[in-house]
Amino acid sequence: MEFESILSKLISFQTISETSNLDMVNFISNYFNELGIKTKRIKGDKGQFNFYCRIGPKIDGGILLSGHTDVVPVKDQNWKTNPFKLVKKKEKFYGRGTADMKGFIAVVLSIIPSIIKKKLKKPLHLVFSYDEEIGCIGIQKLIPFFKKISPRPKFCIVGEPTEMKLINQHKGKMNFTVIFTGIESHSSLINDGVNSIAFGSEFIEFLKKLQKKLVKINNSQFDPPYSTINIGKISGGIALNVIPKTCRIEFEIRDTPNTNIMGITKIIEKFLFDLEKKMKKLNNSCSIKFIKQKSFPPLKTDFQNEIISMTLKSLISNSVGTVSFGTEAGIFKSLGFQTIVCGPGSIKQAHKPNEYIEQKQLIECSNFLKKILDHLY
Repeated sequence: MEFESILSKLISFQTISETSNLDMVNFISNYFNELGIKTKRIKGDKGQFNFYCRIGPKIDGGILLSGHTDVVPVKDQNWKTNPFKLVKKKEKFYGRGTADMKGFIAVVLSIIPSIIKKKLKKPLHLVFSYDEEIGCIGIQKLIPFFKKISPRPKFCIVGEPTEMKLINQHKGKMNFTVIFTGIESHSSLINDGVNSIAFGSEFIEFLKKLQKKLVKINNSQFDPPYSTINIGKISGGIALNVIPKTCRIEFEIRDTPNTNIMGITKIIEKFLFDLEKKMKKLNNSCSIKFIKQKSFPPLKTDFQNEIISMTLKSLISNSVGTVSFGTEAGIFKSLGFQTIVCGPGSIKQAHKPNEYIEQKQLIECSNFLKKILDHLY
């Protein structure tokens, strides 16, 4: 099956996060099965599956190639073409997921027939996950699987769009929800109620001050060069003349590898504990609920790791970089695999209408992976 046909088929699957990816996983499984390669569909959440297979000998020391099957929504985006139909124009492929990151998966699938003709000295592992876009959900379901995996890969390449540049560091991410519960009353009787939005605003001011402190924990390799807090959603109240009972705030922290994220979380918890005491002094029925949600760790792979020199040699490059967006790489690194991020396409095209990937990037990725896999022959 030619590369363009593979990519066209992958793009046609509307694997938007939190919807089923079964059809795409079945297509990939059938592709490998026709080549005589056994695969695993590992069920996660309803209708969602992680794909895994191993090619080559059953010995430790191989390499793992990782990608995610899900894409972000296209609703309310102004597309010039059908986002789920591959369109080629002037050496560019358009469609949802071309850059992020079905282009990489298509390249991997396209080189497999040539790989299996050669006798691998070390195994090649492949994993394609689900719901990466909303917090690396699928791959986290596989942590127990990879802790026990045998044979065990030594290296891991996550093929997120980096314009085929080697990335050895990226920021992590933690999501939080805070729910303030006050006391409703008529707005004219302000002393009879406890305004949850007012207390929520105190918390927002606290986060703004905390951000100023985080700016001082500098890491010049990132842009911006510090951990960041974003207050993304806030909701509360039912009417202008009712003191609001509930206020809900959702925020995230994107932490650099040198930031003590657990220490920061404890500072936030302490502030909310004290703020709740203030609310309860007004009415003991008040409360604040702090919920830690989907997250993934930052990545930092040491320059001395073999994966760095091996990748640079295959890229014919001496440049190592960082990105501020997150990937599954931090999870693989925490499992003990030497991990980097390197894949075709630009993150600037990801998540946007008329997403595309340049054909030359896909060719460069194919050549790169073949060189990397030469180390396994």
